[in-house]
Amino acid sequence: MNTILLSNYAGECLHGDGRFKPTAGDAAIWQKHPGGLHNLVYGTVFRPVGDLATDERTAIEVDGVPLSTQPGPERMPSEYLEELRDRGFTILDNLMTDQEVDRLKRKVAHRIASNEQKTDGRLGVGDGVTWSADVARVVTHPVALWLMQTYLGTKAIHYCHPPSVTCMRPAKELLGKFPELGWHTDYPYHPGVLERERWGDDRPLGVQFNVCVDEFRADNAATQYLPNSVALRQWPTEEFNTGGTRMGKGVHKDVVQMTAPSGSALVYDSRTWHRACDELNVSGEDRVAILNAVTPSWVLPMVDKSQSARTYRSADTNASLTTREQKDIRRLCHAKTRQPPKGAPIVKHPVRAS
Repeated sequence: MNTILLSNYAGECLHGDGRFKPTAGDAAIWQKHPGGLHNLVYGTVFRPVGDLATDERTAIEVDGVPLSTQPGPERMPSEYLEELRDRGFTILDNLMTDQEVDRLKRKVAHRIASNEQKTDGRLGVGDGVTWSADVARVVTHPVALWLMQTYLGTKAIHYCHPPSVTCMRPAKELLGKFPELGWHTDYPYHPGVLERERWGDDRPLGVQFNVCVDEFRADNAATQYLPNSVALRQWPTEEFNTGGTRMGKGVHKDVVQMTAPSGSALVYDSRTWHRACDELNVSGEDRVAILNAVTPSWVLPMVDKSQSARTYRSADTNASLTTREQKDIRRLCHAKTRQPPKGAPIVKHPVRAS
């Protein structure tokens, strides 16, 4: 659809009614028009001065006001929301430009160059927001934040661990194997963490927001999942975790993979049954992603984030971000956990849960 997001110097998105806001729903989506830029909700038309590239970040002026552009989503944000509500899963497009992807992949390659594990499994490249402004920008993307906040029913959300840059190594010893286990639902839908009778609540308590830096393909171990398993409202059965996963056969006959383009994100309800399938990276290449567990900000985090916050304060990343991105990093990654609202489910600390 070749849409565009417009933002001011602070990083807030211009909506069709002329207001600037920190997130981007339908009213923040613009498209090239014979007369300039056309807002797809309000019908507003602006005649900008400057290059209107739809695949990279550029600088323009509208009525003398400097604005920056970045690629918008392929569909309206409300369409992704509808899909997430209906299926428990959606693929949010165009969160990273090709330049940002290439820059981040080079940084990851440099950071793992000396690691002796060259095959079989994943490497974590910790605290991505402290060494990459591109990581910080994509985990604060205004469309992604609008989608997750709307789905979770609150603007007060946070990441339950620092954004985790991971590198899936090519399979070697795992080739042709069918490892047992691995099927799970995500935090806070873990046994002993969230009281079991609350797994079926209408209001969800978590989404996974996994950015596909590399394309997720069948041959590079795109995440396996059971479509519509969000409706089961339970931890995967023992049978599902026994005997290895053979897609299309037996208990796993309906299992498929989450394939998605580079620069997009897998966004799914944390109750979805899924599995990292290291053995299926037959591409011979690394596959890079950024993993995020997202909940309302009163849910206890999975880890103590205070050390990550201290490291970030001494890093250079913050100076490269807009004011809005800086605020979002603080609230999402480093702020203290809020008090639970009245009637909220009991969520136990993941380390102490029994």
